[in-house]
Amino acid sequence: MAFHHRNFIYNEERGFIFAYVPKVACTNWKALLRLIAGYPDWLDNRLAHDVVNGGLRYLDLEGPDSDLLDDPAIRKYTMVRDPYSRVLSAYLNKFDYLLSVEPTTENELYFHKVLRGMDRFRREELNEETYPEISFPVFLQWVKSKPSPDAEDEHWMPQALMLRQPDVHFDIVGKFENLAEDSARILSAMGCDQAFPSQEDVRFAPTGASDKIAQYYTPAAYALVNELFSEDFAIFDYPMRNRT
Repeated sequence: MAFHHRNFIYNEERGFIFAYVPKVACTNWKALLRLIAGYPDWLDNRLAHDVVNGGLRYLDLEGPDSDLLDDPAIRKYTMVRDPYSRVLSAYLNKFDYLLSVEPTTENELYFHKVLRGMDRFRREELNEETYPEISFPVFLQWVKSKPSPDAEDEHWMPQALMLRQPDVHFDIVGKFENLAEDSARILSAMGCDQAFPSQEDVRFAPTGASDKIAQYYTPAAYALVNELFSEDFAIFDYPMRNRT
């Protein structure tokens, strides 16, 4: 597929690139990158995600910035997450809560529109007796089938693809499951002595996905995630689970 996401952020003054991955503390990392860039309102989560007004340089790697990835003098950092909890977190954050919200076509939320498309896919392409309503397994089937560009959204796109693996070399690849230690290593390498901000600091409520695996995963869901994110498991050394 063509790659349209700009998730590599360049701090030219300090000579590093950080590639964020959605659902891997990306709000926290964007806030920290704004702090390092000198913005006093660095904890404003709205500006953290504002590509135009947030003050960060998002690289155009399909254009004039492509050579920066090949420069060994520019250090490169990122953080990844266990695919099971990451894709569940995306579902919980973007869709699960909408199932109880009355839909409207006036000022409709983007993900409400996506949810309607997912439900249409469920009714037209899946067995309604097996899938009588939108659920996490329906979401995974929708992602696998890719009936629309929405199914390739960055929030559940494979991390290997987001991070252009195996082509891009990263000096440090931290893991969300080791957040305290790995974020400290990356921040130290960036020359930043700020402690990693909490979810309360950035005003972004966690989904608690890591503690909800047993609640949402079925054997079929495990099999789908193993298939969809096989490269993430292999490249970032996460063990697959085979639950029957």
